[in-house]
Amino acid sequence: MTNIKKIISYILVILWMILIFIFSNIDSDNSNNTSMNTIDKIIDKVDEATYDTGIRDHHVSNDKKLLLINNLNMPIRKLAHFTEYLILCLLLINALTLSNVKHKYLVSIIICILYAFTDEYHQTFINGRNGQIFDVLIDSSGSLLGNCIYYLGNKLFNRN
Repeated sequence: MTNIKKIISYILVILWMILIFIFSNIDSDNSNNTSMNTIDKIIDKVDEATYDTGIRDHHVSNDKKLLLINNLNMPIRKLAHFTEYLILCLLLINALTLSNVKHKYLVSIIICILYAFTDEYHQTFINGRNGQIFDVLIDSSGSLLGNCIYYLGNKLFNRN
């Protein structure tokens, strides 16, 4: 049973890395439009819910909505970077733990940072995108938080 858990844990790591690669492979216009459309739909749902429940007595104007979409787009995109690598780190530490790897926290950080660098390099070949060291720092920060969450979770529940 333990071998199956190990195999599944590494499959999840690889699938998550593939997902990150797929997101990075989308050209800048499509990626940006997808983000903005998602934010637009969320604003519409929140606006509708707050109006229907009586929290607000009017809907958000289109001008305010566009301003909100533009102001939220970049922070949400950077938060997505952070979250992708937080999840990658959690999946990776889990796989390394099941494999009894020494220094699993350090190994997971190194792998995540190296993958962040390769991901940003990959983006230099995608139309309208470019590799940014700032994104590597954001990705690395997500990995560090993933490390801390896993470590504290293990301490809290008295595991490895």
